[in-house]
This record gives sequence, structure tokens and C-alpha cells, in this order.
Amino acid sequence: MTLPPATPESDVFAQMLAFAEEAAPLALAMRATGLAMSNKGPDLGQALTEADLAVSRLLHARFGPDLIEEETAEDLGHAAARAMLARDTWTFVGDPIDGTRPFAGGLSGWGVMVAACRAGWPRACVMSLPAWNEDRSEPARSVAAEATEGILLAASAGRAFWAPTRGGRMVAALRPLEQAERRTGHVGWLSVTAQRYILDYGRGWFPWSEGGAISDAALLATGRLDATLSNNRLWDLGPILPLFEALGFRLFHWPDLGDPPAAFADLFDADLSAHDDLWLICRDRNQAADLARAIRRVERLD
Repeated sequence: MTLPPATPESDVFAQMLAFAEEAAPLALAMRATGLAMSNKGPDLGQALTEADLAVSRLLHARFGPDLIEEETAEDLGHAAARAMLARDTWTFVGDPIDGTRPFAGGLSGWGVMVAACRAGWPRACVMSLPAWNEDRSEPARSVAAEATEGILLAASAGRAFWAPTRGGRMVAALRPLEQAERRTGHVGWLSVTAQRYILDYGRGWFPWSEGGAISDAALLATGRLDATLSNNRLWDLGPILPLFEALGFRLFHWPDLGDPPAAFADLFDADLSAHDDLWLICRDRNQAADLARAIRRVERLD
């Protein structure tokens, strides 16, 4: 059922938290029982598991028909997605499992995420990385789903929050999250970016990646990265953008440092992809200008 425009953001935010509290334990439990991984067509970089589909169904049960999510968005199309996002009612953008390959491979850089959008822009988000707190003080090992520790990150009403999780569920109330003061010299560098761009380390920027967009967001939000980049797809950026903005980060177009369009959908092409554009997610224009000078476009090798 479509949520009316008068639905308070606090109620919408509560619904997204409830989704994450159900979806994260489901994904952990399915991973623990073993998963077969397939690929979406000939592109071996696009992985799929039964858990992706199960969480997709949960997203539709919670937020359909006002939902744009990875596993069904391509059937929707750009024009319909743009119209939905432009409405003065709540539209949800979700990724059932972002980082399917680390998820299926037993790594930590994956999670479930959803955003609430209204009047053309993402306004609030919830993302849960239920295996994020991997113990690296000893060799890698398997942990029971119910004992797996992680982190939940969220944003609403211009404020950022975090909470620890165990078994995919919060074990403490949401706490305020502030932008980290320290500097690390590292920038998020996902595989899609690495296919199209190179980074000049001599300018003092170094790449770091642990999986997909959600792990990249967690690294930036918790002070491991100084900045990051986005040239992914609508459902990769939508669920993390409110968190970035609540922490004071802004989008800058590379290389001209132009501002983003007024409508979120216009960041993406007909395939709901931004692969032909690169957006810098930085603290301010000076930082964006410095990072922009360290990036070069390269021809893709087929």
C-alpha cells in the first residue's frame, strides 16, 4: 500500500529498521546452511544467490509497490523509476544483498540496505552489515549465524546513527554518529571504478575496498576512508547517500567538480547505471579538487 505524503519520516524510518532486523538474520541463516552462487548473464561480476532472492521478496512484502530494488529494477525502466522518485510520496530503493560475492565467500563486506526517497531525492536510509566485525586477531574461521557480530548504520532527518548487532539484530539503541576527524589518505575504490580509472598514488591518495557499495559506505562512515567514489547503479548509491549527507559529505562530478542534478534519477542513464560518470564523495570542494587531480580515465580492456 502506498504511504501517504503525510506519513512522518520517523514512521518510515521505523519500518526500514524493522526490515533490516528481519532481513539481516535471514541472510546470515541462509549463508550458514550453504549457498549456490550463479551469475546474471555473461557478466561474471554480477553474482546471485537464493538469499538475494529471499531478501528481495521481503523488500517487496514490506515496501511494494513503492519499491525500486536491484533484482526487479531493470524490468521497471528509467522513466518509471524517475516518475516514482519524483512523487511527493515515499518511494523506497533497496539492495537485497550488496556484496553478494563476499557474502557467499564468507567475508565481511556485505549487507542489506534500503532508503526512503521523496520529492526526487533519498531522505533516510538503513543499512545492516551483520558480519562486519570480523575478528582479525586470528586466522579466518566460521562463526555461527546467531553469534556473528556486525554494525547497523542509518540516517534520518539529517542525522546519522549506528548500533552494534549480533546475529543481525541490534544489541543496543541507535547512537549518534559524527564525521571522523582523523585522516587516513585512503579513498574507496570499488571494482567498477577500477575498470575505468586509475589513481595516481604520487598525489597522496591510496585505494581501499572490501566488497561492495555498502562496505565502502561503512569504511567512510566509520573513519577508515577520507572520501569515496560512485559510478555504480541507482540501488547502490540511493541507500547510502542519506548517510553520507548526514555526515557532511557532498557529491562532486569528476573532473569538473559540478554539482549533482536536482533529481536523483538524473544521476543515472537508461539502464539506471552511472558507469559513464564518476562522482566524488568528499567533505568539501577543496578535498574534491585534490582527489580529482589524482584520477585518470583509462580505456577498458575487452
